[in-house]
Amino acid sequence: MIPVREFESTMFRSLRSRSPLVLVLMLNWLFYRPMFGRKPEQEDANPWQEFWGETYAPDLKRSLLKPLFDELEKAHKIGNLIIDIGSGAQPVTRLLQARPGRKRVCIDIAADNRDSVDELKLRLDAEKIGRFGGLSSQKALLRVCVFLGIDPRKNGEIQRADTIVISDMLNYVDFRKVLAGFASYLKPNGRIIILNLPYRGNRSLFSDLGLKDNRQLYPFLEEHDFEIEHKAFPKRPRNETDESEELIVLVARKAQP
Repeated sequence: MIPVREFESTMFRSLRSRSPLVLVLMLNWLFYRPMFGRKPEQEDANPWQEFWGETYAPDLKRSLLKPLFDELEKAHKIGNLIIDIGSGAQPVTRLLQARPGRKRVCIDIAADNRDSVDELKLRLDAEKIGRFGGLSSQKALLRVCVFLGIDPRKNGEIQRADTIVISDMLNYVDFRKVLAGFASYLKPNGRIIILNLPYRGNRSLFSDLGLKDNRQLYPFLEEHDFEIEHKAFPKRPRNETDESEELIVLVARKAQP
């Protein structure tokens, strides 16, 4: 397998423009909490935190995604650097085989910010993708740099993730903004894997710009140079042809520029 690819270097352009002293201070602030101020447990509760750990039909996800992941693995279509958006406490990307060099960046608005050798949990609002001027985004980028062993001050060839997995979260966000934003950090021939059921979940938290109809995905993906390689509706009644509000499992490949 190809060694882990670095996260797209363009994510760190704003960091490169900063002086070494500023970078050192930011890293120090990130990894060594200040002596004074509020403790983390005293911070205002994240409104999403009560849903952290809530998982929609984990057995169903396993039955649907594990065979798909295995099939893509056999065809060498997963790669080593994987982004799991809306990962929750039990990321579906853990169904993928562990292997030397494989890394997973799990992004969730209520993530617990823990990390291990092969998995980084990153607390970040997915809708903020592309807006890296804020402090929270700068902190997130620095953590990704450390996790992947990247020096943000060095210029390098643009590199991107191999696979992006989005499971049960397109109802809650501006799905066009999120898909377009993260797609820019996916390498050519990389894949987006989507599992989503429109209108399933906590409707009080749904976005007005969330995915309401699966058929909204197709022209959007085509517009952004994706080719749909796999599309299935595993819970659709027999002889039913409507695709709009069915549970969808979709794999789309990003075309070469």
